[in-house]
Amino acid sequence: MNKLTKILIFTTVFLIPSYLIRFSIFGIPTNVLEVLIYSIFVSYLFERPNINWKELYENYKIHIFSITLIFIGLFLSTLINQNYREGFGIIKGWFFDPILFSFVLIHKIKDQKDIENILKTLYFSALAVGIIAFEYLFYGHLTYDGRLQAFYTSPNYLAMFLSPSVFVGLYLLKIQNSKLIQNSKFKIQNFTIPVTLLLIVFAIYFTYSYAAWISIVLSLIIVALITKNISKRLLLISFLIIFFAFLTQANNPKLKDIFSERSSLSSRMMIWKSSTLMIKNNFIFGIGPGNFQNKYLEYQKYFPPYLEWAVPEPHNLYLAFWLQSGVIGLIGLIVLIYFWLKKTIKEIFSNQKNSPLRLDETSPRIETSAILAVSLGIIIYILLHGFFDTTYWKNDLALIFWMIIFSAKNFDKLPAQKSC
Repeated sequence: MNKLTKILIFTTVFLIPSYLIRFSIFGIPTNVLEVLIYSIFVSYLFERPNINWKELYENYKIHIFSITLIFIGLFLSTLINQNYREGFGIIKGWFFDPILFSFVLIHKIKDQKDIENILKTLYFSALAVGIIAFEYLFYGHLTYDGRLQAFYTSPNYLAMFLSPSVFVGLYLLKIQNSKLIQNSKFKIQNFTIPVTLLLIVFAIYFTYSYAAWISIVLSLIIVALITKNISKRLLLISFLIIFFAFLTQANNPKLKDIFSERSSLSSRMMIWKSSTLMIKNNFIFGIGPGNFQNKYLEYQKYFPPYLEWAVPEPHNLYLAFWLQSGVIGLIGLIVLIYFWLKKTIKEIFSNQKNSPLRLDETSPRIETSAILAVSLGIIIYILLHGFFDTTYWKNDLALIFWMIIFSAKNFDKLPAQKSC
């Protein structure tokens, strides 16, 4: 990578949470993350890149087709619902910006090591957030119901940002274990990955985001099944983790009242019913991006008194896409995910040659499969957790999504390592 662009890319990934630092330039609202993305693009243009547009189209035709559908859906929904300022702001911040970043990223990736370093940077970003979150926990700065949210507006948002790094951490742990098998000499740094991964996991635990807990474990099991790395021990450990995690919640009102009339689950079901009625009345074009809160309050008259009033998103990834980008945008998402999953799983099978991953193997085939498995795990997690929360419609979550979707596309065709 060009040195400046490379520094800016890694800085941006590490500072993904900086979207929370907002300000205006000449009256135009923006944030630190957005400025970093535009700086990367300007740096990239100064390199006078020789872009092979035909090759780009051939390699990413499904991405381009899907993104075109999503943008058509977003623009039509915004124009028809006349929510211009909020709608175009969301299109810029949650779609255009992360896709622009990913466009530069795929042109600057030279080898598989670059992608591995991007994932490591994401991991250390989550670690930094986790450390800050534990400071909030230490001083008792929690929500009214005792949940950890740190500087985010919701514990669920904290969990959704940290969760993808669990998959990266497990990959780093695998690499470390393979080295330990080859060299059993004790080193204090051997504890770095296990300790940091536990810190991130415990930060997720204290959010008490049950949907995140279950989605992570289910995603790990699904990836293990796909990569043929499943074992009775893994299944047992996964179920024991979930069992003991929920066992610690035996006296937590959040869990005890989960099926009560005023639980978070009951609130979500009410939100989903309201969202479904919105879709019924706005089937083709949706209600427009950024317009859910207003419509949700407007639809109160069709239901008993809401349990939750401040609801900027419908607590469901798929409902959010349908409502805010119409059926056209939802189709774009489904097409993108379908073909991405199909290709990624096919490449894992091809690299694995129908043999399981082994910790003592470090061949390029195994390394390729391992990083593809990390990407697969992150996307499956986003899709599973997306049934209970909106795991896309935020600056940080959108950037992670597109970064993984684009960078893993032609991963298998990249050399294992190449000097930048």
